Amino acid sequence: MKRLRFNTVANWSEWDIAARAEFPYVRPMSFNPKRIASIYRDFPDVYDKRFADDAADYADELGSTRDDPAFLGYFLMNEPTWAFSSELPAVGMMYATPACATRQELARSLGTKYADSKSLAAAWKMPVTLEQIASGAWHERFTPEALKDLEAFSSTMVEHYFRELSAACKRVDANHMNLGMRWAGVPPKWAVPGMKYFDVYSINCYQQRVPASFTDEIQRMLNMPTMIGEWHFGALDAGLPASGLGRVPTQHDRGRAYRIYAEDSMANANCVGVHWFTMYDQSALGRYDGENYNIGFLDICNRPYPEIGDAAIASHEAMYALATGAQTPFRDAPVYQRRVSV
Repeated sequence: MKRLRFNTVANWSEWDIAARAEFPYVRPMSFNPKRIASIYRDFPDVYDKRFADDAADYADELGSTRDDPAFLGYFLMNEPTWAFSSELPAVGMMYATPACATRQELARSLGTKYADSKSLAAAWKMPVTLEQIASGAWHERFTPEALKDLEAFSSTMVEHYFRELSAACKRVDANHMNLGMRWAGVPPKWAVPGMKYFDVYSINCYQQRVPASFTDEIQRMLNMPTMIGEWHFGALDAGLPASGLGRVPTQHDRGRAYRIYAEDSMANANCVGVHWFTMYDQSALGRYDGENYNIGFLDICNRPYPEIGDAAIASHEAMYALATGAQTPFRDAPVYQRRVSV
C-alpha cells in the first residue's frame, strides 16, 4: 500500500494490523443490541429504556483505539436495511410490530398534537384511536394526512437513534471522527436531522465518478463533507466469472477508470476521501454470497495488476496539486460497460 502511495486502510480491513504498523486506518461498527428488539427491519426500538445500555456496550469497543493517533475515525454502521426501504420507518413499525416502546412514544407524540382520538381521526381523515396507535395489530392503509405525521415521527426516530449512538461513542472516544452510517445515496429530507451528529457523511458510490451535485447537496443540507466508503472497477479480461459493480473491458481501462474517479474526487472540495473495495480479487468460487469479482490491485495469488497500480501511483502523487487546483484531473475515460445495479 505504501508503494502504491495509499494513505489510509479502508473499512472491512484488518485495522488492528494497520494500527500496529502505525498506518492511518478506519474501523467499522455495527449496532447489534442484546437488550432491545428490532421494530422494522433492523431499526431498533430506540425508545426502549434499555437502549442507552445497548448503545453504551456498542461504544465500548472504541476504547481500544481512542488514544491511537493513526486512527482516523469510525463508521457507525453500513447500509442498514431500513434505509433501503421506500416505506417510512414509522409506517413499517406500525405494520411489523404490535407492541413496542417506540409505538407508545408515537401515540404520546400524537396525543400532544391532537389532544384526543377524535381530533386525530379528523386530522388523519380515517377511523383511528390513540390506543390503536400505541399497540395492537395494524392493517389499515394510511391516508396522505397520516403519512405526513408518520414522516415527521420517522425523522424523530432516526434523530434519536443517531444522537444516542453518536453521544455514546463520543463519551468513549472524543479524539476521533464519527464517519457516519455509509448510506447509499442522498438521504431523504426526513432522515437529514439525524445526520447532524456525524462529522462526515459517508456513502458507497459505484458510479463512474462522484457526482459533484451530490456532494454539493450534502454540504448544503448538512454542512459537512462526503467520504466514499466503497467503489471499484473490474475488467472483463481477468478470467474471473464476473468483473465488478463498475465494469470496463481491460486492465488498462481499469487504470483509466481509477484515475477518472479518484482525481475527480480529489479536485472536489466537498469530498474528503475515497476508499477502494478491495485490495485483492475475490475467488473464482465466490465469497459467502457468490461475488467473484476482478476488483483487486492484486489477484488471490498475490500477483499485482500493474496497470491499475501505476494509475493509482499517478493519481496519489498528484493529490494535493489536484486539491488546490494546480493540476486538472485526468480526463481520458475508458469505455464503461453497463453498470450492475445495486
